[in-house]
Amino acid sequence: MTGLLSDPLSSFCRQKPGHPALVTDTGESFSARELDGAAHRCAAELAALGARPGTVVGLEGTPGPAWLAALVGCWRLGAIAAPLNHRLPASENELAARAMGCEIRWTPGDELPSGATSPGDGHREWPSDQALIRVCTSGSTGKPRCVELLASQMHFSALASTDRLGHQPSDRWLVCLPVNHVGALAAIYRCLHNQVTLELHPGYEPGKVARRLDSGEISMVSLVPSMLEDILDRRGEQSFPESLRVILLGGAACGEHLLDRCRPAGLPVALTWGMTEAASQLATRTPGDLSPLAEGLPPLSYVSVEVDPGGRLVVDSPMSRGRLLTTDMGELTASGRVRILGRSDDMIIRGGENIYPGEIENILRQHPAVKEAVVLARADARLGQVPVALIQAAEIDVESLRDWCRERLAGFKVPARFIAIADMPRTSAGKVDRQALRSEIQDR
Repeated sequence: MTGLLSDPLSSFCRQKPGHPALVTDTGESFSARELDGAAHRCAAELAALGARPGTVVGLEGTPGPAWLAALVGCWRLGAIAAPLNHRLPASENELAARAMGCEIRWTPGDELPSGATSPGDGHREWPSDQALIRVCTSGSTGKPRCVELLASQMHFSALASTDRLGHQPSDRWLVCLPVNHVGALAAIYRCLHNQVTLELHPGYEPGKVARRLDSGEISMVSLVPSMLEDILDRRGEQSFPESLRVILLGGAACGEHLLDRCRPAGLPVALTWGMTEAASQLATRTPGDLSPLAEGLPPLSYVSVEVDPGGRLVVDSPMSRGRLLTTDMGELTASGRVRILGRSDDMIIRGGENIYPGEIENILRQHPAVKEAVVLARADARLGQVPVALIQAAEIDVESLRDWCRERLAGFKVPARFIAIADMPRTSAGKVDRQALRSEIQDR
């Protein structure tokens, strides 16, 4: 795609200047006009620091009004925003900043920068091939890897997501995911593009998020499965207010047991599969489609999905900059829905047989005594590799778990060992930290 795209905040300001563009977790509200003026001033402040078009800016600080104005200010200057996570240790942010090639580290102030501006003072159009964002993704290795996203990718992602999830001018989207991950950044861009209110939290606090979802003021929220589990554990599985029409659930594998908890109250869950390289979503169910996981997920508009001879999913979309061979293993249903089987780098080869850990994990998560399950490879002198299951549960009966698997899986897929673990280590995005668990099984 070539051409120009509208600056979404500038358009928001021109068309709905008084509309709340941002609400904080403490209830402070900022209009599109206020945010637009602050973004214009942030761009000038950044230029004074020496940033130019193409400069990679490590954006630090707590997500809030000044942070959001700084993010858009980067884009208006033509700089590339590389958000860092204020809750991570300095050493981890240093690694991420190096991987993303940050030339400037910038922490905006706590307050919106003040000064007189007129609505729409900021640049109103960007080249579609302008790089907007750099983020880090680590895959299964734990080593940071930089992904750069263009304006065209963010634009088409917003269009495709809105087409699937729907749009109401009164929407308020709650974002509590870490802003150094694409799930949060895509939702932020979406709110600006759709000219709806963003409720931005500086981090995920289960009690606070649960209360906000029950307030009747939130219509959309982005969560990972472990977050939704937390919320249901706190408040129970009764219905949310009708105003909550979308719970976008992705970023990690969702087990059938979680859908079982959502079904009685008909929770508006929209399961999604996507990639950092594709600006988040690629296949997403309509809200409230709680059909079994085996029925898969329908690709979004502008997305085609194929399976290569090795079983890896191949996407072709403007969100992925054309044809992209993914690291996800999967298959397509007769109706063209996508079923995710696991990652190619997680696949276990046991005596020549391919095993997808996700399949075993889904079976284990259905066991009534299992809260969470992760299956990893362990070296074996005779078979090459064998699957080992790490189980988060109050207590485990190994024979019961083994029988449960034998009744539902081929024999070679049954884990060679079951290990109890008190708590699953998680990344800042709420995903299970598989790299940390790999170290643990080697020590046992």
